[in-house]
Amino acid sequence: MYRGFIIVLIMQLGFFIHGCTTLEHIDGSSKEERKQFKMSKYETMNKMEKVRAENVNLQRQIDILNILGKEKQRIIDENESKIARVRKENESKIAEIKEENELLNEEIKNLKSESERIRDENESMIAGIRGENQNELARLREENELLNEEIKNLKSESERIRDENESMIAGIRGENQNELARLREENKALNEEIKNLKSENQRIKYENKSLVKILTRQKETPSSQSNAFKKYIQKLKIKVLSRDSKNSAEKMAKKLNKIGYDIKSISYAPRSKFLRNTVYFAPEFKDEAEMIVVSLGGNTTFKPLNWPSVFDLIVVTGKNP
Repeated sequence: MYRGFIIVLIMQLGFFIHGCTTLEHIDGSSKEERKQFKMSKYETMNKMEKVRAENVNLQRQIDILNILGKEKQRIIDENESKIARVRKENESKIAEIKEENELLNEEIKNLKSESERIRDENESMIAGIRGENQNELARLREENELLNEEIKNLKSESERIRDENESMIAGIRGENQNELARLREENKALNEEIKNLKSENQRIKYENKSLVKILTRQKETPSSQSNAFKKYIQKLKIKVLSRDSKNSAEKMAKKLNKIGYDIKSISYAPRSKFLRNTVYFAPEFKDEAEMIVVSLGGNTTFKPLNWPSVFDLIVVTGKNP
């Protein structure tokens, strides 16, 4: 195909070179025009050389394509050979697997026959065991009836013993209740005494803290410590606020006066949501606040004074003072 293309190309070039001279008078061109457009021999040779070079390149490409075609055919032949060999091996393996499957089918058939035989033997054995079990069940039913009768008699005897025990327990319970009531009264009195002792111990502890603070400020003799403590707590600047009326503040002031405190002011609280007596303390007066909390009882708490005040302690009455 490529050789035919080259021949046609050469023929066209020859026609272009020599054919123009033949047809030079047909188009009516002048000599100067024909001379101007006439191709030189040198240019024609250059074009011929280019065509030859292109033909050489085309021939090389054709050779390469032929080589690639041969290589492709060789690879195809090798693959076909491999496929044939693999197909032969697979056919051999398939034949072996078929033989194994036939043997397995035969073995499965034998196992099914053996399973049927074993099932028949088991059914026969189960039938025999079922007959033996029925006889044993009949015997056990008779024994259960006798046991139920014995259990019935034991329940009757247990009820009689329980009635006797309940009667005896009722008598003991009456005695125990009297003793328990007496012990509860004693425990109540002891708990009250323990509570009072704890409160007293707590009060003494905070009094000792206050005494230590006093003694660190001034040296006192042991005989004058009590008077010094009384003077100290009287010097505290304490204000009492009422949550609802001035009456409750006055009651709280009287209670604190009995303990030994000197109340400097009595007034109303700015809000009325205090559920417990609350002692607000300025810095360095926490121990004194704790001492008042112990003196007033368990419905009293204390908090730091977080607003400016001239008082050392501010006592606010609660809902249940």
